Amino acid sequence: MRRLGWDADAVSWAQVHRAVAAGDLTYGMTDPNRSNSGFSALISIASGLSGAQAALTDADVRRAGPKLKEFFAGQRLTSGSSGWLASAYARRSTVDALINYESVLLSLNRDNGAGLTVIRPRDGVVTADYPLSALTGATPEARDAVRTLTEHFRSTAVQREITALTLRRPVVAAARPADPLAPEQRRELPFPGTRSVADGLLSSYEHRLRRPSRTVYVLDTSGSMKGRRLAQLKSALNGLTGDFREREQVTLLPFGSTVKQVRTHTVDPADPKAGPAAIRADAAALSAEGDTAIYSSLAAAYDHLGPDTESAFTSIVLMTDGENTAGRSAAEFGAFYRALPEARRVTPVFPVVFGDSDRSELEAIAALTGGRLFDGTKEEGPGSLDGAFEEIRGYQ
Repeated sequence: MRRLGWDADAVSWAQVHRAVAAGDLTYGMTDPNRSNSGFSALISIASGLSGAQAALTDADVRRAGPKLKEFFAGQRLTSGSSGWLASAYARRSTVDALINYESVLLSLNRDNGAGLTVIRPRDGVVTADYPLSALTGATPEARDAVRTLTEHFRSTAVQREITALTLRRPVVAAARPADPLAPEQRRELPFPGTRSVADGLLSSYEHRLRRPSRTVYVLDTSGSMKGRRLAQLKSALNGLTGDFREREQVTLLPFGSTVKQVRTHTVDPADPKAGPAAIRADAAALSAEGDTAIYSSLAAAYDHLGPDTESAFTSIVLMTDGENTAGRSAAEFGAFYRALPEARRVTPVFPVVFGDSDRSELEAIAALTGGRLFDGTKEEGPGSLDGAFEEIRGYQ
């Protein structure tokens, strides 16, 4: 704050934009397509920089386009959830700021001693509001139960307990906000007027405004993957190809006893179907043979990404169905990783538990590199390999 010469009570979104555009401020924010805190942040920033006085329109978004592009050039940390974003910052703060829920930031200060100055831009914020509602098909008994639960949550005593424990703002006037919460309210910024405006803003963020992604998929194609497991991997990769963003760079690095090949494809905005088609072709050609060289292959992935971690969000996805049986040991990889320059150590590894893989081994890799472990052990849906790959998209 001192370096930027800001008064925390008087900062506007325009001031934040100017600091980011000048290269004086970097920040982390969740993916607005997968996290409501990121969506709320995107709406706040677009409303604040466009000067919209009513519901956001396509014209507002177009007018703010150049400033939004400059603003999101400063995003250096992304995530699929507000909780993981906070945890990543607490573990290894590689950015100057976080755009996140007020309660998450205050909890970071209380629980982790983060020392963050919480800014509520004077030109407005977006409040995340989650009404508790019964589904249309709910029975009368279920509706009564929801009503009873809602009344319980809205009681003064419970609201006081919630604000004290979670540092969220109470929703009834009789309960005062917990001490760290500023008592005054900020102007509520307008949401998009139509679904199409929101979808257009999200699409612009994905394909044009944010930094592109560079991801290496380190894929176990050892002998134990033969048959159904390899078929599941190919299916999961095919499913991903419909979700890649324009400008995104995707590298497939299959391995067995050693790295088998390194194939990189970029989703070209001029021909966005060509890159995914090439990825599907590479996935179809995967074959299973050899031992399992996890750590040597991870080192090869870091070498492939190289020193440039500024121009894109870089990450490594590790999928293996077994334990390391060839190449470098865990200790040797740890030494390799710690010897990397700091700028290259910002790249996290997101391991996926699959088949007979050693969960503790993969947890150690995630902890070392600042990543997160994902579960791909179920046959379908959340917790499947397809589901894990899709969930990881929020962190790329």
